[in-house]
Amino acid sequence: MEEAAARGEEYIEETPQQRKKSDFDSNKDDRRKSKVPKALYDPEVRKQLEELKQHRPYFMYSVTVLQILLMIGLLIVNFIKVGHFFDSLSNNIMFGPNRGTLIHMGARFVPCMKQMDMDRAKIFNITICPLGVKGSIINNEDLCTLGDLCGMGGIEQGAKPNQWIRFIAPIFLHAGIIHIFINLVFQIRTGIQMERDFGTFRMMVIYMASGIFGFAFGADVTYNIPSVGCSGALYGLLACLLLDLIQNWKLIVNPWKEFMKMSFIIIFSLGFGLLKFVDNFAHVGGFITGIFTGLIFMPTIIFGKWDLRRKRFLKVISVPILIGIFIWVFSTFYKQESNTCKWCKYVTCVPFNHGCDGL
Repeated sequence: MEEAAARGEEYIEETPQQRKKSDFDSNKDDRRKSKVPKALYDPEVRKQLEELKQHRPYFMYSVTVLQILLMIGLLIVNFIKVGHFFDSLSNNIMFGPNRGTLIHMGARFVPCMKQMDMDRAKIFNITICPLGVKGSIINNEDLCTLGDLCGMGGIEQGAKPNQWIRFIAPIFLHAGIIHIFINLVFQIRTGIQMERDFGTFRMMVIYMASGIFGFAFGADVTYNIPSVGCSGALYGLLACLLLDLIQNWKLIVNPWKEFMKMSFIIIFSLGFGLLKFVDNFAHVGGFITGIFTGLIFMPTIIFGKWDLRRKRFLKVISVPILIGIFIWVFSTFYKQESNTCKWCKYVTCVPFNHGCDGL
């Protein structure tokens, strides 16, 4: 006080009440800055978090390397067949090989996978060969049988097409450089960390189940369009991220903000899937499968007895639902020789400027 007087300053001494209010305001600001979720003060929750293991992401690394190698292989095969690595951008906006090469290398292409109705089948029994595919019809290499078109060992004359491997192989193939770049950015940045948290087996089941269901879902609608890519599998992972946010809501600092951000990403990306060159059925199918496989296989934190019962109930009912939708999608695919759903095509296209033509 004397030093303040010597400097010509007025000294005001705080009362105990003022100091107490100042300390309270300071502590309140600290709490606002830290924003520690209440659930973290629960010793049981903290114990569960400490017991979570980190795993090596062997599956994601292996799949990523395989997809890159197969992309290179597709471009080499395209060069051998047609003399250049990339198809024209008017045919393949993804900067990749032509349609014939994708079909030959294992794209999901329904005419090679099952017997179709007569109107559809006659189109592909004898058809003009796509670029890079030579026909076996005598004196006319420009006309292809279904076996010539499909490749992969061919289809004997008169035999029913049944290349079921085309539900699996397309997960590892991509339509071009742009396509694989977009997918691998998400797969590397997000998928690898998810495998570290979930474990290799869980990740493999979620990824493959989402990818396979995605290619089976709506296949009859887009029967004449070759489809490739791991997008369906990645939408399964995206569904798991949303599920993880909801399941661990109490651990998130600002859960509603994160929920709104994730919802916007999901809605925007599904909207992007309505573009003509994108198979949105794979996205929707993968997302649906990701929800149910995530409920079954994802590790969870328990926030009390009621939360335990709820999560166990969801896990139990998800098992028959997941089995049921797989039985439904494959039985529908193989029993129906043609598409009986007239409005389903709008899942993957917009009825504007001929956007749904050919579906």
